[in-house]
Amino acid sequence: MQPATRHIYLNLDALRGVAAISVMLYHFSPFIADGKVLPSSYLAVDLFFLLSGFVIAHTYDRKIESGMGFGTFLLVRLIRLYPLYLAGTLLGAFYLLIKNRLMPGEYMPLSDVALMLTTGMLFIPLVGDAYHTIFPLNPASWSLFFELLVNIAYVLLFFVLSKRVLLGLITGSLALLVLAAMLSGTLDFGMTGATIASGLPRVTFSFFLGVLLCRSMAHYQGSFGFLQRGYWVEIALALTLVIFAIAPAGGSARAAYD
Repeated sequence: MQPATRHIYLNLDALRGVAAISVMLYHFSPFIADGKVLPSSYLAVDLFFLLSGFVIAHTYDRKIESGMGFGTFLLVRLIRLYPLYLAGTLLGAFYLLIKNRLMPGEYMPLSDVALMLTTGMLFIPLVGDAYHTIFPLNPASWSLFFELLVNIAYVLLFFVLSKRVLLGLITGSLALLVLAAMLSGTLDFGMTGATIASGLPRVTFSFFLGVLLCRSMAHYQGSFGFLQRGYWVEIALALTLVIFAIAPAGGSARAAYD
């Protein structure tokens, strides 16, 4: 990897790191504060998808043009994504087994644990009403599931992903995303069986917008230069934290803000 490219990724990783910490604080805030910490930080998921599209296009566009096939691409992505996901899933199963022994009043049948473990290891979402999330043993991995889906779509559609097609995908998914947000009153969806369908336009819009941004910038000499300078990172981090800290009132205001 060339030094300039490494610098670009380090700067983007800094932004992703702050977003990840923000999401963690959001989920743990009931235990560490009265109310939500950074109440809009679930929007960090959309930032992750956007940055992922940018980085994937920057990393793989030329490789696929040079002959990288679907199987190789998918293997590379699975090697990167699956080990940590599997570790989290196994840890979730271990937690339930320990909980069964220590808290018999909340006993979960081993058949249910086995079902969640099997589907989880195969990356198959559970969409039944009995499950609070599509991956009960590793709840946060719902976004990883959509990440893998959109990665597959990217490589399968690669040779037809012209600027016009990208704009069509982005526009169509944005329309569906706005509709879903208005119906649910928020953009915080995709992690449950009831909202899994709404997660598709959510990831499609952000990811392919990232792809379009990367390709558009690459057409201009030195367009990535600002990514190699540090000042934009501080500005982006500050703006991100401000966005995450604002908590609009519910209903249409919440949906419009998202």
